[in-house]
Amino acid sequence: MKMLRYILLNSWVLLFLVGCDTKQDVIYTGVSNPYFDGTIMDYLRSNKGNWELTVEMIERAGLVDLFEGNDESVPEMTFWAPPSYSILRFLLQSQKDAIPGATYRTVGDIPVDLCRSYILRCVVKGKFVKDSIGFRNEMYRISDDEQDGGMEFMALDGNRLRACREKSDWAGVPDVGPVALQLWSITRNALIEVASPDIQPTNGVVHALGYGFEFGKI
Repeated sequence: MKMLRYILLNSWVLLFLVGCDTKQDVIYTGVSNPYFDGTIMDYLRSNKGNWELTVEMIERAGLVDLFEGNDESVPEMTFWAPPSYSILRFLLQSQKDAIPGATYRTVGDIPVDLCRSYILRCVVKGKFVKDSIGFRNEMYRISDDEQDGGMEFMALDGNRLRACREKSDWAGVPDVGPVALQLWSITRNALIEVASPDIQPTNGVVHALGYGFEFGKI
């Protein structure tokens, strides 16, 4: 009888763990608390594993003041943050393509204007955490022109983005599971994976993009 109770208990625990899938893939950010005691630049510099090349891009672009909160025109910002892995793949792809004048072995080889454009495509003025963004109108996909749920943004490089919260099911019950954050580039006609939302330094919020993000295509 004790053995039966043990099997049933462990089966329930396994079912619970499987049912608690967050649906939002995670980039390990190094913090369990969403709040970070420092600027966005401080946060990125604190985790070289995920953000080393991202920091290099920001520095190369001359945007350190923006990310440190010293730009008076952008006191708070939302950063849809490309991880180092995306930038590394961008460098490797440029070497594979071997286009004259567009082959980059390091971030330092990338033209400053291009670095600046690619980073500013990921920056929105103002702080927008996941819970401040509306749910997707379920009658339409996030990519549909008719989509009137969520929130649309104009990034600092002029590209247009649409973000929506997305409900999920849990244990067969509709819409009671974890809520994910979706991002659609209206300008690039591309769905962009958000891996870890709502990292909150002192001057805004960082939504970490997935490793599969094609750098620049936002």
